[in-house]
Amino acid sequence: MSQDPAKKANETPPEATAAPAESIEPSTDGPPIQPKDDWAAASPASDISDADSPSPSLSRAGLAIAGDPSVPMVEPAHDQTGVQIIDPAWIYTGYWGPLDETRHPAILALRARFPDAVEEIVFFRDEVTVRLKASVLIEAATLLRDDPDLSYRVVSDLTAVDMLNLRASPRFDVVITMLSIKNRQRLRLKVGIEEAQPCPSLTGVFKVTGWLERECYDMFGITFEGHPDLRRMLLPEDWDEGHPLRKDYPIRGFKQYVQPGFENPAPRVKDYRRD
Repeated sequence: MSQDPAKKANETPPEATAAPAESIEPSTDGPPIQPKDDWAAASPASDISDADSPSPSLSRAGLAIAGDPSVPMVEPAHDQTGVQIIDPAWIYTGYWGPLDETRHPAILALRARFPDAVEEIVFFRDEVTVRLKASVLIEAATLLRDDPDLSYRVVSDLTAVDMLNLRASPRFDVVITMLSIKNRQRLRLKVGIEEAQPCPSLTGVFKVTGWLERECYDMFGITFEGHPDLRRMLLPEDWDEGHPLRKDYPIRGFKQYVQPGFENPAPRVKDYRRD
């Protein structure tokens, strides 16, 4: 390869020796080309000035107003409804109601009706959980459903949690998540159940819980007293290897398993985290 500068200049294509961009006349067919020096002046960032930033006193005043639920917040409409003034209770409490025991209507109603059965109130990540005694579960669910100011008429979920090695007793938590369409608020109920203790069935209050309670029985072995058709739902009815979502359930089940195409059973797997 030749390194001669003169020869290299002769080989330079004519396009590379065109006039600088500053000498190009703007086309009359389209909009004028803005010079590079004016790009910074036309940048959206140039519109931001110190006068647009609120002063510390105004910020503190805004926070003080925002912390007062009695002051309505005016927000632009988020959809085509045209609603602009939003109820402060909706802004400050979200989907789970007021995060205060003294203001939450469901907690107040449950404490008034069952003063000795409300064991614990938990606020976590803006969610509300009420722990009740299992003996009042049906009456509490009926109260939450029938009270016109509460109207928790939808059970969106019913499941269980195995608390093995996490606490002494009770072993299981039955968790019910309820929804009030009228108030657009949710509520979670929890009841503790021992291994051999039946849980009251909510099928007489919410028929949809019939399927959910069958799933809990199938996976956790929790029996629901009063269920009209309590039998396995996901596993075969003759399944005799226990309930797979219990924490003491072996990873490969209780029986030896022979994989297809093999003659010997698969080796047993013991998780060191389980006793």
